[in-house]
Amino acid sequence: MFSLYHDRPFNIRYAVQQHSGRYTPELLRAHRTARASYLYINRQYGVDLVGPTPDWSIRDDLVASGRCAPARANHPALDGIGLWDQADAHAAVIRPDEPVCAHAVGSLPIGESVAGWRNMIEGFCEDHLVAQGMVTDWAIHQREADGERLEVLPHCHLLITMRAFDAARPDLGRVRQNWLRSEKARKALAEKWWAYSGIAPRSYTLAA
Repeated sequence: MFSLYHDRPFNIRYAVQQHSGRYTPELLRAHRTARASYLYINRQYGVDLVGPTPDWSIRDDLVASGRCAPARANHPALDGIGLWDQADAHAAVIRPDEPVCAHAVGSLPIGESVAGWRNMIEGFCEDHLVAQGMVTDWAIHQREADGERLEVLPHCHLLITMRAFDAARPDLGRVRQNWLRSEKARKALAEKWWAYSGIAPRSYTLAA
């Protein structure tokens, strides 16, 4: 039986405002805007450019959340959901059929502490995402089985900027052409995550 946790322990999809089939062809509600993705991973309810989102606040599997970002992203206008609202606003007028943000999901080691998961996520983000000048908001979802409620195996969501966010740059709001836009780039980032987490697809052997 296929298992997202074991067989696809790291995968990337995209929030795209105008679906052309090149990116995230399925109309997933969490991927329709960057704001919707932010609300989803943080288990919140709200309204985006499309309208009201599902009420993700009824889910009780949010364990921890945070942000990893370059120093230049430390601006009040970019706090919290403000960054993703800015990304949506730019995408609405600058190539709306291109990704607003990347939404990655990574499996986390079972039995690790929340502090351990957080250290793993932040180390990965600092080494491979912030080092590229990108902002990443992350959230950990996990829940033990309880009565009729099913277990949620530990995993993290990473919202990664795909467009320039720095107002000081002339390319503000534009897609970074060589950033996470190819199968090769996605696989390379996945392999880095597998090495960090120690969880790889059954068909893949981690380097010693």
